[in-house]
Amino acid sequence: MRFKHLFVALIMLFALAMSEAVGLGYVLHVFGNANMDDDVNDQDLKYLGEIIEGKAQATALADADNNSKIDEADLQQVEKIINGTQSEITIIDSDNRTVTVRQPLERLVIYTHQCAEILQLLGAQDKIVGVRDTFAEQPNRFPEMSKDKNIGSGAEPDVEAVVNSRPDVILAYTFYPTEESLDAKLPSEIKVLRFDCECSGLGPDAMREKVKLLGILLGARDKAGKYLQWHDRSLSQVEDRVADISENDRINVYLESTPEGDKPLVTRTAIGSGHAASKLVEMAGGKNIASGHLSKYLDTTMEYGDIETEWVLLENPDVIVGRAMGKGIRPYENENDNLLQKYVQDIESLPGFDNISAVKNDRVYIITNDYAVTPNYPSALLLLAKWFYPDRFADLDPVAAHQEYVNMMGLDYDVRNKGAFVYPYA
Repeated sequence: MRFKHLFVALIMLFALAMSEAVGLGYVLHVFGNANMDDDVNDQDLKYLGEIIEGKAQATALADADNNSKIDEADLQQVEKIINGTQSEITIIDSDNRTVTVRQPLERLVIYTHQCAEILQLLGAQDKIVGVRDTFAEQPNRFPEMSKDKNIGSGAEPDVEAVVNSRPDVILAYTFYPTEESLDAKLPSEIKVLRFDCECSGLGPDAMREKVKLLGILLGARDKAGKYLQWHDRSLSQVEDRVADISENDRINVYLESTPEGDKPLVTRTAIGSGHAASKLVEMAGGKNIASGHLSKYLDTTMEYGDIETEWVLLENPDVIVGRAMGKGIRPYENENDNLLQKYVQDIESLPGFDNISAVKNDRVYIITNDYAVTPNYPSALLLLAKWFYPDRFADLDPVAAHQEYVNMMGLDYDVRNKGAFVYPYA
């Protein structure tokens, strides 16, 4: 097992080195992507031909049929992937696991809300045959999936219900359900794909790759492309203008999550580097003051955990951003923003916080996890940029961007007049 994980890690390192060597943004981790770029296309056929002729070096993803040799069969497989006629396909998921799945995918079980939004963007919600228990309480966000069969929680999957759903594939988070609670109990023919489909701490390319990869797996390349156009257009409204802000002129932001400790008046739950919300703050031109001051969360590279309110007072941030999540926070389902307003009031009333610049200047803001840390994160980025630098980004319309995203998911939902996504709305 250790050798297997080492081998996969070496593949990933080689892929990264190749992408950097030729100046690519990211590598699409599909076997058949012979030239290690962001797509499987005619350029891979050309490169495979050169490998077979001995004119080019084999790459980690050149073996399209994953049979440990590169030959004419790989050319045929790549042609099928390009045409969307492949009978199976091998990929590397977000957990660095090499998985071969049958094609086309017709029956899916899903545990991840973020991937579920991507499936709606791709028009694949009719392929879902089982969902985790939390989908049932979100009919506005998931009109069709909320009615699908309950296959248990992420912490306690109902393996019998999963198997009875007869899925081709299960889509799960990288960290849960755990392999011990799910994978180890499944028959070998049921494959588990673990995807990081949120706004990743790795940056925009991680989202680009997941959407493109799922577009290939589900035969929905065109719809994946439509989302990616919106994604890149939204990001471009912020990236160039943020790049012009010098490091010394960037605003200091204290970023936290709904407090998880039992002493919220003296200890807060702060978010540091490696976390998706922190990446958003950085992309919007903010400096997350908690980065480098927190422990790593479990066995991840993400900083997340307790921090003293006294420390926040000493740092005196210009802006405070709270990420609301947990009990009762369902932004597409909530009828008003009372819970978000209360979160602001809780922060502002902390002992001594009336002397913090962010509080004195009414710059305490709330985002919800299911709004911002999802494939919708580009519209959240527009909002954060506008909060941080209102003059520089006065022209941005994050609400319109969010509405466009919701429309792409096929939802009949007016985000200006329904739900409670952030506070205050720009």
